Amino acid sequence: MNWRAKSRRCARKSAAFTLVELMIVCAIIGAVLTIAIPTIYRYFHPESLEGTVRTFMEALSHARARAILNGTPTDLVIRPGDRTFEVSQSSAPAPATTPDRLESHNVAGEEWRMAERDSSSGTRSTGGGEGSGVFSGRIAEKILIEMLDVNFFEYKDAEVARVRFYPNGTSDEFTIVLRGENEQWRKITLEVVTGLPDLSSDPSKWMNR
Repeated sequence: MNWRAKSRRCARKSAAFTLVELMIVCAIIGAVLTIAIPTIYRYFHPESLEGTVRTFMEALSHARARAILNGTPTDLVIRPGDRTFEVSQSSAPAPATTPDRLESHNVAGEEWRMAERDSSSGTRSTGGGEGSGVFSGRIAEKILIEMLDVNFFEYKDAEVARVRFYPNGTSDEFTIVLRGENEQWRKITLEVVTGLPDLSSDPSKWMNR
C-alpha cells in the first residue's frame, strides 16, 4: 500500500505544469494575439484604411478571376461620387473589325476587342447593360481618393470609372491612391500584362512622379 501511495503522489507531481512551462505558454499566446489583433480589427472595422484596401484588393482579384473563368470581360465599376465599387459582368464583347483593335480570343476562340471610349465623357461605350454586381464594397468617408486613373485618364471627379479585366488575364491600366487618417497612404496599381494588383505604402517613391 505504501508503494502504491508513493506512485500516485509521483503521478500527480508529474502531471503538473512547471513555472517555466507556464511562462512559455503565455509567451506563445501573447505572440499569437499580437499578430492576430490587427487582422481582427480590420475585419470588424472595414471603414479603416487597411480594411478598405483589403476589400479593394479582393474586388480586383475577384474581377480578374471571374473574367478568366467565365471567358468574358469583367469590369470593376468605381463610382467616386458615392464612394462605392463593384464587380460586374461586362456586355458581350464586340467582334473585332480591325487588327489594331484586336485584344485576344475568348475561351470559345472568338475574336473580340475593347469597347470604344466615349471621348466626351471618358467612359466606355459598351452597347448594352452592365449586368448585375457580383462583389461590392465602399470607401469610407474619412478616406480621401487622391488619384484614380484608368488607362492614363483621370477619373477622380468622374461619375463612374471602369477597370476592365480580360479572359486572357490582362487588364486595363489602373492606379488609385488613397489617403487615410494620420497621413497614411496606399497606392494600388494593376500590372496590365498579368492583371494582378500591387500595393505600395511608401509615398516617397511615387508622390513626385
